[in-house]
Amino acid sequence: MIERPSFRDLEHNTRFTFVRHGESEANKLNIIQGHSDSPLSEVGRKHARAAGQWLTGTEIDLILTSPLSRSHETAKIVAEEAGTSTPEVLEELKELDTGVYSGKTLHDSSQEDPEAFKSFLVHSWEIVDGAESRESILSRALVVWDRLVTEANGGRRHIVCVTHGGMLQWIIKATIGVPDQRWMPIFAIANCGISTFSAESTSLGHDEALRPNTGFYGNWEQINYVPY
Repeated sequence: MIERPSFRDLEHNTRFTFVRHGESEANKLNIIQGHSDSPLSEVGRKHARAAGQWLTGTEIDLILTSPLSRSHETAKIVAEEAGTSTPEVLEELKELDTGVYSGKTLHDSSQEDPEAFKSFLVHSWEIVDGAESRESILSRALVVWDRLVTEANGGRRHIVCVTHGGMLQWIIKATIGVPDQRWMPIFAIANCGISTFSAESTSLGHDEALRPNTGFYGNWEQINYVPY
């Protein structure tokens, strides 16, 4: 099992950009989606066009996307606007499974079982029937990072991933060492919010005698920049 992002294996400095999907029809109604599918709303398509325009000229080498339609449609619009290659699906980028809360609003869930909902507010998705565990979603986030490092070492210098708010929480957490933090959403992630991380191995471009033994340099240059 992968235990941490393998940035120390990077062969050159690489930029990784993450985009949450645009507003979906379910987002519009405050419905929890999880693995359920919902198309983009017209506003969501405008979000995606704005993200693609913001990324124009950034020399994107690869776009990866969640298979869920709200993400996949966003990725296609971003690719068209930015004038880059067709997105490739990466299964691990899909949203966390929200179990029995999928397809419901938080208000509906709170009314159906008030005690379970109170527990959810303390323990997050860990106690929701059928929802994905922290161990599972962290494992998926690490698989994503492993794929990204592999793509980077294949010559990709700027990789864009289109994903989901919950998944992106764990992609970020994997880089800053807080996987045990219980309540999940510690970063605000707007529809088509853009977050960018750059990383390079400490073995690159440094005098051997001065080379630190930290493994890699990493920097979240921005988190949740909203381009519209």
